Amino acid sequence: MLFLKEMPMEAKEKILYSGLFLFTNEGLKNTSVLDIVEMARVSKTTFYQNFSSKEELMAELLDVVASEILDEVRRANEQEPRNAYKAYVGIRRYIEICFTDIKAANLMLVESVGVSKEVEKVRNEVHRRFAQLIFQTVQGLLPERVSASDMRIVSQAMVGAINEVVVQNYYDESGKQVNFDDLARLLNRIVIGAFVNLTN
Repeated sequence: MLFLKEMPMEAKEKILYSGLFLFTNEGLKNTSVLDIVEMARVSKTTFYQNFSSKEELMAELLDVVASEILDEVRRANEQEPRNAYKAYVGIRRYIEICFTDIKAANLMLVESVGVSKEVEKVRNEVHRRFAQLIFQTVQGLLPERVSASDMRIVSQAMVGAINEVVVQNYYDESGKQVNFDDLARLLNRIVIGAFVNLTN
């Protein structure tokens, strides 16, 4: 969904595509079901056969977009042969997507915040999945005396920190283009530092 450049053919995909466009450009509150079905060129009946509300559509969109981003981050990790650089390439790919595709960052980090319990449940699951990827990246690289529960907590904290850095730098009013490499290197040092501190 995230990488589609034109309207898909299937009705449900059309609704998802239209919802993503409208939610990230107009905001959830300013988007009606009528707006979505008009853009998707489907009936309201078709919308309600697939989704009970625009909030349910938002929850599914968040899950789909996050899964696509997570796949991209995982692919970057898997293609990097050097363990010391796996976190860096994953972080870099994530921030690159967020800064080059406004839909991704806007949906995940802005528009989906505080929408409903259903959307919040999906947001929490997305954060858990990203933290699990960080955990899997560092697991086996730290001494055995570092507990898995400590590594999981630090992984969760790093997801929050990385997302906050993206949000704070996303709306940089200076108009400067964000240097993905520099930002990824700095975030990688913070992540590595947090895990190294667990070994002390």
